[in-house]
Amino acid sequence: MKRLLTCLLLAAALVTNACALEVPTDTTIQNLNGSQQLIKTYTLPPGADPQQLIEEPFDQEGWCYTFADIVKEENQVSDRKYHTETVTLETDTKDLGKILEQLDTTLDYNDGIYSGVLTLDHTTIRTEAAGYTSQAKNVTATKTIGPLDRNDMSYIPATTVKDGVTLNLSNVDWQVIGTDLVGDTLSPASYQAVATYSGKSYHKVATGYVTSADYTGEVTRSDVESITYKVTYLGTEMEGSGLIANRGGISVAGLPGKVLPYALGVLGVGTVATLAVLLFRSRRALRQLQEEELEDESEHEQEEST
Repeated sequence: MKRLLTCLLLAAALVTNACALEVPTDTTIQNLNGSQQLIKTYTLPPGADPQQLIEEPFDQEGWCYTFADIVKEENQVSDRKYHTETVTLETDTKDLGKILEQLDTTLDYNDGIYSGVLTLDHTTIRTEAAGYTSQAKNVTATKTIGPLDRNDMSYIPATTVKDGVTLNLSNVDWQVIGTDLVGDTLSPASYQAVATYSGKSYHKVATGYVTSADYTGEVTRSDVESITYKVTYLGTEMEGSGLIANRGGISVAGLPGKVLPYALGVLGVGTVATLAVLLFRSRRALRQLQEEELEDESEHEQEEST
């Protein structure tokens, strides 16, 4: 059973290693000006190590091939899309004319993948207050009261209202507007009062403004999607590769290369068959062992009962 498990693990390791090898997308054999060449083409993602593609010298169809060089060709991919970028800036005014002076007409865009030039869309300009604070404003009012028969403060109201703000009396200027002759002396007969009221009104004012605007336009991308490598091997003809067998005139040139795939196929089928037989035998041995244990237990129970 242990031997069977070892065989299965070995087979799994061989399959894993085989899957890890890069498979060429194309293989070309040519003889160019007397030079025997075998060219393998691979397509790999960017960042892959091309050195892993280079093989040790190998034999194929009567030739021994040795690495000569590797050629790299980048496969470019391009794309374009419509993009909108929003920018913001702080201003101390909400006047559109002054805000436009601070906004560029175009914007260079580059996010590391896409790049292009975006244009300001004037219809998207939005300005709002960044915050508010309370601000006080002095409010004053003047009232003329009269004519009065005497300069008595009881005639003067202590407060008045202007624009919804209640103002308090701050000053009174009494004026004589009429006199009477009393004896030989003119005496005040009527008065008027010029009353001054003052107070404060409070209202919110913006501490500043924030403007946002959109820049729109077409951006493009140009990148390397994959890389094609062409690995060239130079061939040297092996000794005896051109001999013709005397019996039946059968050519043996290139025979190992033609027979090898079939030999590997037969070897693979034989290995699978061997593993199946070993598995079958191990199961049968296990079943026999279980049956013998059951028989021993039955005999032991019979002896105890007697």
